[in-house]
Amino acid sequence: MQRLFISTILFLTLLTGIILAGQPRCSYCNKPIKGNYLNVDGKAYHEACYRDHVQPRCAYCDKVIDGKYAQQDKNMYHPQCYTDHILPKCDICGQPLQGAYYTDFWGNSFHASHSSELPECNSCGRLICESLTGGGYTLDDGRHLCRICNETAVTDDFLLEASRSYVRRLLVSQGINNLPDEIPITLVDRDELKRLSIYYSEAMHGFTDHNIQTQNGRVISKDSHIYILSHLPLIMFRAVLAHEMMHVYLFERNLDLRSDIREGFCNLGSELVYQDNPSEYAEFRLLNMSKSQDPDYGVGYRKMSRLLERRGWRYLLESLDEID
Repeated sequence: MQRLFISTILFLTLLTGIILAGQPRCSYCNKPIKGNYLNVDGKAYHEACYRDHVQPRCAYCDKVIDGKYAQQDKNMYHPQCYTDHILPKCDICGQPLQGAYYTDFWGNSFHASHSSELPECNSCGRLICESLTGGGYTLDDGRHLCRICNETAVTDDFLLEASRSYVRRLLVSQGINNLPDEIPITLVDRDELKRLSIYYSEAMHGFTDHNIQTQNGRVISKDSHIYILSHLPLIMFRAVLAHEMMHVYLFERNLDLRSDIREGFCNLGSELVYQDNPSEYAEFRLLNMSKSQDPDYGVGYRKMSRLLERRGWRYLLESLDEID
């Protein structure tokens, strides 16, 4: 009887195994599935196992996703959750940044359409609006100035003397000597700057007028007058002043250089000012100089800057008339 009992148990076990072999097992809990089940990507699940443990959930609201979804960095979202809470927002209008958008040097992101709707500050490149710059101004000569740049804008003679002394010390420290003690500096608008220089371009922010008086073929006096655009931020004003004082240096040494060499060399004065004033604004101006496609102020500057980096100021000043 004992042997028969064991055989009966073995028979029932085998029979149960045959029955279970015909049933799918849940790919989550590994238990047999009786009745209805879900087949997802070739895998079977109990309905409750799939709903509670497998079905994707929104990474923002943690609710089940049933239907369309958005995906970012391996996370899944309801389309509305993604639009309202995950997409970056326009720093100008506050709406989600869907489609084409720009991010400026200052980290502001905005819809591409705003770039054609709003004026750009001529000094810092920001789009002028309340949310980015606190507003701004349109000058009489057509230039646009944001409120941020206006905080340090040079508009009268108050900062001229201090700026002249600062720039002179900076240039002298590099061996750029023999500059006249008093060089007149006059603030002008863009229309006046155009009138003063027959070689005016949008890259110009200043101009130096040179005069020579001779008697019987002999030079008896030389003088220069610097003109700089008004309403430039202080750092930019000083950079332009350094550029123009480099022109005076060349004039005093009777160096008549090719335009790309001349303007490239003078832009090294601006570079000195920006490098001496580490700030986001100085970095922005240096970046503009490094990317400018102007043959003189951009290409010429980069050529002279590379030469300066390789050979130093002493070589550069002693070899200006030999540079090709």
